[in-house]
Order: sequence, then C-alpha cells, then structure tokens
Amino acid sequence: MIFDTLFERRSSIENPDVPLTGRNLQDWLHADGAASVNEQTAMRLTAVYACINVLSTALAQLPVLVLRKQGEKIQPATDHPAYYLLHDEPNFWQTSYKWRETKQAHVCGWGNGYSAIKRNRSGEVTSLERCLPWQTCLVKVGQRWTYSTQDDDGFPMAVAPEDMIHVRALGSDGRMGISPIRQHAETIGLGLSVQRYGKEFFDGGGRPTGLLTVKGDLKDSSWERLKTFWNKAVARLKQSDNKTLLLPADLDYKSISIAPEDAQFLETRKLNRSEIASLYNVPAHMINDLERATFSNISEQGVGFVRYTMMPWAVNWEQEINRKVFTPAERRAGYYVKLNLAALLRGTPKERAEFYHYAITDGWMDRNEVRVLEDLNPREGLSELLISVNAKPASEAFAPVDGSNPVSPT
Repeated sequence: MIFDTLFERRSSIENPDVPLTGRNLQDWLHADGAASVNEQTAMRLTAVYACINVLSTALAQLPVLVLRKQGEKIQPATDHPAYYLLHDEPNFWQTSYKWRETKQAHVCGWGNGYSAIKRNRSGEVTSLERCLPWQTCLVKVGQRWTYSTQDDDGFPMAVAPEDMIHVRALGSDGRMGISPIRQHAETIGLGLSVQRYGKEFFDGGGRPTGLLTVKGDLKDSSWERLKTFWNKAVARLKQSDNKTLLLPADLDYKSISIAPEDAQFLETRKLNRSEIASLYNVPAHMINDLERATFSNISEQGVGFVRYTMMPWAVNWEQEINRKVFTPAERRAGYYVKLNLAALLRGTPKERAEFYHYAITDGWMDRNEVRVLEDLNPREGLSELLISVNAKPASEAFAPVDGSNPVSPT
C-alpha cells in the first residue's frame, strides 16, 4: 500500500510544472460529462471540425488588399509596409492564407485569435507574429491592460494592446471572446458520446451486451472457471472472422441492452450535426449534410452564407486590422484594409458573362476592367466606356453626323 501510494499515477494538474488555471482546475474537478469537452477533444467530432474548417478556409481565401483613398480615387497602397505582410507573408512561418486560416480557427475554437505586431524603430510594421490562444491572456498591471503571451522559444512576453491584433468571438465583457465550444459543451459532448457509443458497439462485433446465466447452481471454483472460459471466448471472437459465440449447454445468454435503432442512434447523430452547424451559422450542405438539399436552395444558402456568416467576420477582421496596423495619421491619410467578399460570389462562366455584359453596356465598367477581373492582360482601345445605345463609345454616340458642333450627352 505504501508503494502504491508513492508511485500512483497523478493527474497533470498535480504536477508542479503545470500552471494552475481556472480552466484546468474545472477539468480536474469535473473529469466527466460536458467538462471533459475542450477545444482539442471537440475537434474529434466531424461536425465541429467541418464547421471550423469551412469558416477558416472561407475567410483565408478572401483577397486582402491595403488600399488608399485620396479624394474620389482608390488605389492599392503597394508602397505601405503592411501591403506585403497582409497580402503575401505576415511572418517567417506563414503565408497570408495560413495566417488567417489558423487565426480564424483559434477564434472559432477558443473564442480569441491573437497576432503580435512587430515594428522597427521608425514605427513601421515588420511582421505579424501569431500567438497561441492557450498561451495568451489579458491582464491588468496597475492601471494599464497588457497581453501576457510567449514567444517562439517559450519565454514570457508582454504585448501592449495597441500592438496586438485581437479578433474576438461573441463575448460578454467587450475585452475577451467566449469559446463557442465551452459555451455549448453539452451539445458537443452529446455528439462525442454518440460517436463513442458507435465505436464501442462496432468494436464489439456489432453485438449488444447481455446477461449470461446458468441453469443450475455454481460453486466458487465453477464460477472462476466460467469467467475464464467466457473471457477467452470473447477474446477469440474479436480476433476471428467468425462472429458466432459457442456456449456450453448449461449456459444461457440474454441481451439486456438497447439496440441502436431503438436508441435512435442515427437520428441523434443527424440532430447533433444540425445543432452544431447552427452554432457556427454554417449551412448544413457545407458540412456534407445533403439530406434536405436541392440545387435551388443550395444556391440561395450560398448567398446567405456570404451575407450573414462571412460578412460579419470580414468586418470584424477589417476593423481590428485597421485600428491596430495603421496609425491614426495613416488612417486619416486614407489607408485601410479590404477583404473582398466578391471572391465567394464568383459565379459560373455563363453568369459572369451576363454580369459583365450589363456592366459594359450600361457604361459603369470598361472592357479592360473586365479583363483584369478575369486575369487577362488589358488591350489597347478597350479602356473607353460604352453606353447602351448600340454599345458605342460615348464620344461617337454624340458626335454630329453633318459636322456641326457635337451634341452634349446632358
């Protein structure tokens, strides 16, 4: 007993090297049920992984540009240091796509996504370093708030709020987002339990558990032989392709568990998948739930996904980047970041051709602008706007036939 006490396995929270936090204390006190659901275990559930993947990849693929508005003209601000960082490579380890994908996954899982802004002595942005949400927290030192995190080598690091890009999920105090997984641990825990039940059921050969009875009385020695026989028989059953269990004549087996169809196994999985999709506001068909999908409603749901799911996230990102990356003087000078949601609405070639036709003939786009959108080089003579009257250039449409003064279009 003494040696068992000395060498018994202890939980990680009893390790002096593990910091004591409210989160891991709760997990230790309530090691079962919803408390066992965390950001890592929830990702084992297909619906959770699919929803986070859809949101992260959708935001990461949006074209991001640093623009500058001067008067009525808007031009790409390729001369600003942040242009290359946001458009191509924010840090040594990540591309712009992977940086945004990872950070959005952190927001969907932990409720907060962090990136520390590195500047040179002149105040110019040099890199956007990712910070892990489980290593980062907001603390108050005296009268000032600061972010406590770790660098790539694991050393503690303090970051001023103005130098931390902090994208938040829905929160309650305005400073920190709340983890959607922690908020809905019961729903996700149900899905994990159903998934675990299915695994254990099929691991057992697809046979329900039951009650083994004997027709007569058993002595102590007979009971021990019976348990040994049964364990060996079950072990052989799992290793063999033959799933028939042979019993002696004096033994009787009776099923006492609920069959999966009686427990509504499939219906529960479907309902749980739908609830998780609604948690992340993701259309069901985007996580391969096509039970009620049709061609028409999928098209409409795709538009709704952009408007009501991705647009709020895009605005969230834009406003946070604008107020942290650019100084007040740069914002007054017209610098800002734009995530182009039109990339998610790009239609089929037929739909794009119809859209461009109306844009050109109505006179609000020229043909070279259309070529640029289709990744084609501009051509000479195609930069003049056309009008809908026989689709002629405005200068020709209002030119006089008899050589007199031209007619004004107004």
